[in-house]
Amino acid sequence: MIKIMVSFLLLMNSFPAGLCAQGISLVAPGAHYISPGDVISVNVFPAEEFSKEVTVQPDGSIEIPLLGSVKVQGMKAEDLQNMLTAKFSKYVSNPSITVNVRKFSSYRVAIIGQVRSPGYFEYRDGMKLLELVAQSGGLQDYARTGDLRVFRSVKGADGSLKEEVFEARLDEVFDGEMDKNIALKPGDVVYVPRKKFASTTKWLSDNLLPWLMLGTFALSMHLATDGR
Repeated sequence: MIKIMVSFLLLMNSFPAGLCAQGISLVAPGAHYISPGDVISVNVFPAEEFSKEVTVQPDGSIEIPLLGSVKVQGMKAEDLQNMLTAKFSKYVSNPSITVNVRKFSSYRVAIIGQVRSPGYFEYRDGMKLLELVAQSGGLQDYARTGDLRVFRSVKGADGSLKEEVFEARLDEVFDGEMDKNIALKPGDVVYVPRKKFASTTKWLSDNLLPWLMLGTFALSMHLATDGR
């Protein structure tokens, strides 16, 4: 059920592929992959007249002086920098190219599971896991903080999209290990699981505890009456 929900959310976050059990690998958070809507600066030295700040178009391309349309979606800034260096080398002697993502696209991130207000939230540059949890209203009482999952769609070397999942540990963040407060990327889906014993604990709390309290109250009233 969780995989179906994550697949749907990834699809709604503008990723065409859904999450499936096969092809998912446990990885550490990686660098940003360029997406439509990103604003990129391309600096060309010594031919600075070709330097430009561009927005990635919906088809995943940018327009570069002298080179024309260049497909960049799914690439890291470093990869794009190397590709542009090779292309400009045909026209400029020993070019030095610098590529920076100046602004991330307005893609959303999503959080589901044991939070008070699950759903979509606007992604902001530098957004981290704890911020998203706070925006969702915080954790439910039975959230399992040591076993979160972050699902992310990335573009493979062959150009195809695949879904990756990695672990996140909020319990360690709460213990002061702020380096575990991972940075999110546009389109990420965070899943907060439920404690394994939560169903039994909640049933006892909702059904047995009120009767115990009532029994204790009745016993105290009985003892008070007998003492008169």
